[in-house]
Amino acid sequence: MIKKNLFFALSFIFSVFFSQDRKQPVDLKITSDFTHPATKIIFPMLWSGFQRQAIYSYDMKNRHISVSYVQQLSKKSKSLVTIYLYPKNSIDNQLLRDEFYTYNYALNQNSKDYVKLKPSFGSLSNENVRVNYIYSIFQNSLGERDFFKGVKYVDKNSLLSIYECGGWTFKIRASSDEMSNDQLKELKDKVENYFGVLNVASIKTLPIENVPDIVLSSSVKRDSMMMHATTEAAKAKIVWLGKNLEKKEILTGFSDMKIDSEVYAAEKMLEYFKAHEKEWPLNDDTKKYFADMTVIAENGKLKDYIYDKYKGLIDYPEGETQQESYARFKADHNISKSSNEILYKIFYVLE
Repeated sequence: MIKKNLFFALSFIFSVFFSQDRKQPVDLKITSDFTHPATKIIFPMLWSGFQRQAIYSYDMKNRHISVSYVQQLSKKSKSLVTIYLYPKNSIDNQLLRDEFYTYNYALNQNSKDYVKLKPSFGSLSNENVRVNYIYSIFQNSLGERDFFKGVKYVDKNSLLSIYECGGWTFKIRASSDEMSNDQLKELKDKVENYFGVLNVASIKTLPIENVPDIVLSSSVKRDSMMMHATTEAAKAKIVWLGKNLEKKEILTGFSDMKIDSEVYAAEKMLEYFKAHEKEWPLNDDTKKYFADMTVIAENGKLKDYIYDKYKGLIDYPEGETQQESYARFKADHNISKSSNEILYKIFYVLE
């Protein structure tokens, strides 16, 4: 079970949609090509050797949908791909991580053995927008209904891919009895291209002429130092993104998988602490937090700390090989688990 420290005093739930939700998803039972009304994406009955199986709508205006396609080569060989498309009324820098965590948790509710998804990172771009995404190709034993056994577990090769598309979420899930990892990767690329991820991202871009808002976790409010230093870190991340990303990338999301932005924000937070630590009385938890962060920074461990903090959901390839040594470092220096708390989010509210 995955545990997350993502409980904020002001919580923005990005699965809230613009139009009224249905109480239960409805199978639209359309027997011809379907055009998604908001994005104009066409979902044909037949696509790349797959038969469209179902279109489920989760809101009254059919903006939030899932469309599944199946390829049945034999009784024992089936491949299924589902595309999820829905609008958001807010977007924050933790969005991809939260979606990935949530799927990993749901996956393990229906798997025989625990599956930890290993993330990979990618991007798509044209002259107008750049879309960043996180994906994983993995093996799992998926529970299926069986007349005799109740639930039968079947080994599958599977895919999850989630995209930062501005005010829209585009997500792909796939599973197959026989597709290889390379074939699943090829399937992902075909879906991205045919169903127009970049076009979806250009429909509702972020209001980058405005500075993102900042929300602090409730624990940060324990004293003035923690509040001011955390706010300084959030502002530093915003500055880094503005200086280091192309405009077309900022238009679609916060690109929070870039570890250098996290390092920069942490360094600015520590600079603020050192410059102002005598100005306010410090809570014991604040003292411990900054003592830990100082030790981490002075020993050149900030990237390893960030990788550990985000459970590997950050683009830092060396992080996996450093896990054991960083675990020893934490034990040797008595680094508190609370140092891994997510202290803030930056976000936009979308109209």
